[in-house]
Amino acid sequence: MRVAQSTFPDELGRTVNELTVRQARLQTQAATGQRIRNAEDDPSAFLNVLELQGDFQRLGQYSDNVAKLQVRSQAIYSASSQLKKMTDRASELATMANSIRTKDDYGAYASEVNQLLENALALANGKDSNEALFGGTSGAATAFEAVRDADGNITSVAYKGNSKVRQVDISAGISFALDVPGANESTSGPRGLLKDDRAGVDVFGHLIALRDAMKTGDKSAFPDISTSLMKDESGFIESFATLGAAQSRLEVAAKQNSSESISTNQLISQESDADLAQTLVELNQLQAAYSAALQSAGKILRISLLDYI
Repeated sequence: MRVAQSTFPDELGRTVNELTVRQARLQTQAATGQRIRNAEDDPSAFLNVLELQGDFQRLGQYSDNVAKLQVRSQAIYSASSQLKKMTDRASELATMANSIRTKDDYGAYASEVNQLLENALALANGKDSNEALFGGTSGAATAFEAVRDADGNITSVAYKGNSKVRQVDISAGISFALDVPGANESTSGPRGLLKDDRAGVDVFGHLIALRDAMKTGDKSAFPDISTSLMKDESGFIESFATLGAAQSRLEVAAKQNSSESISTNQLISQESDADLAQTLVELNQLQAAYSAALQSAGKILRISLLDYI
């Protein structure tokens, strides 16, 4: 059966177009190193890449969360360490109070304790990312608010935050709580750093009591105050232990997320990256086929009606 001469141009056009598209795709792969750019390039692999890229983005978010928590943990540790130094010095002064003999000496020590109280308040109101460091999840601008007398001396300190802690995702299916509330006056929940009725912790209350006892020279009050300050110090020590364990856990999570990110990125590359050597071979073959098609077409289209007479 004879093929109509009129079908040659159509067949030639389709063949040349197909070869041109395939050449362009291989040239793009060779230039970019990417085998898959659109779903039609490889539908199954394209879906796998989308899923892997989603996993990679989630791992990136986990890594960001861990990094922020690590920064916050350092801020909490730094402030807590300084606060413990305040209570350590207050304990020393309470112990030394029994040996004080003159009213002027009591006045000098009272002034020092008052300064410790002011420093403790400033540290307790430290911030992280413009949020109260020890305010729980309240979002309060400052965790503690002082009440002062006519002379500007602190007479009491009120907690403006709450005792809740936020949970942050650090890996798939794992949430982590790092925050330390400044106070917890309930019978449950996380321990309050500067006030916790369950443990007898009340840093501000005990500093105020020590200062006032120094002012009046009431030696009978110092033993009880010393015992109370020791409870405050024990609270800080327990907090340091908890914080140290949290920092270790964050380090493990950071390494795990980093390792999984590398593995996931490698899987994405395996699915989407082009094999350069194979791509170049296929491109050369297509270019040869393209040239052959054009040459054949040139010969066929030169046939005239005289060839059929």
